[in-house]
Amino acid sequence: MRYLSLLVLLSLVLCASATILENGQPRLNPYPGQADIISLDKNAWKTYKPNAKEISYKGRWDSKHISSCIELRSIHEPRRSRGIQDWQFSNVTANATYQFVGSATTGLNLTSSSDAKTFELRDARISKVPEHSKMIEIIGDSLSSGDFATYEGLSSWAYDFAAGLGNVEYSITAYPGICLHDQNCWGNPRGQSYQWYRTSDTSGRAHEIYGEHPPKWNFAAQRPADLVVINIGTNDNNPANNVSSTDYYNDYVKLVGNIHEIWPKADVVLMSLWGGFGASGDTYVQGPLFVDEIKRVYEHYKKQGFIHYFDTTGILQHNDIAPLWHPTDVGHLKVAAHLMQWVKLKFGWEFAATGPEVHPGTLYWNDQQGY
Repeated sequence: MRYLSLLVLLSLVLCASATILENGQPRLNPYPGQADIISLDKNAWKTYKPNAKEISYKGRWDSKHISSCIELRSIHEPRRSRGIQDWQFSNVTANATYQFVGSATTGLNLTSSSDAKTFELRDARISKVPEHSKMIEIIGDSLSSGDFATYEGLSSWAYDFAAGLGNVEYSITAYPGICLHDQNCWGNPRGQSYQWYRTSDTSGRAHEIYGEHPPKWNFAAQRPADLVVINIGTNDNNPANNVSSTDYYNDYVKLVGNIHEIWPKADVVLMSLWGGFGASGDTYVQGPLFVDEIKRVYEHYKKQGFIHYFDTTGILQHNDIAPLWHPTDVGHLKVAAHLMQWVKLKFGWEFAATGPEVHPGTLYWNDQQGY
């Protein structure tokens, strides 16, 4: 997982050149919902300060109010004045784009961290988003951030799981290539045992802004988590990063202990690492990672009652892992679906996403009656 990218859920800007493929061919309409470029008298705009009561903050925001997304959910609810459906790919900014771009892209230099960007919402008022009654925190790496999936973060099992529940708030802290152990792994200068406590991510852009001392995240600024799901360690297990099983275990024990100290009422779920598949005779055999170490972390806290173990063995088959060692879209959906059902049975959480689209771009069908 050596490909460094910035985890962006519901991203307005992605800084890499890419083509969305569908069965090996460029998808004809990869980002439905594009708005036409329009002009409007600047005097007609109303400006909201960062502390405006109408603005809801989702995820982690620093004192500069820099982040990847601002959620204005009211404009896509059918009962509102816009009366439109899902707008995950709708362009509502000022002649900007959330699509994959590079420094040579015509238009705004969206790869610059110094330019102030403006979110524009025409012909509407904003209102504070009501919060759901439960909160989920997901901690991971590229497997959780949707690396190489069709729409990356929006195609990840982490997003499918949290958004699929439908009635929970969620925060996903996952960086491609990162280790749990605090060392440089695939371009991430620090591991999650350090980075999870910081507001910013591991990107060069963040380093340009904050240097060697990124701001600590104020956990009191966000609602306490009711459920914490951890899937971390695949990069630690890679020989290129040379993290010992002892260091991995000790870091995991410390992370879980700190989480419990921060959110003493939260249930913590340790996911097993599914690893990869190797050919064996006329079939394939799964090779899960750090099996004993993760189970030992579970046993370490078992008597305290807040720790749980979710075994992913058998959920994925070899064809659910793409050539670059990450789950396919279907693989992500399978992990999310199994975890959703497990959480429902384990904790009694009901499914509430009974109408909105969750995993975008998966409306596939075959309407041919004969071949």
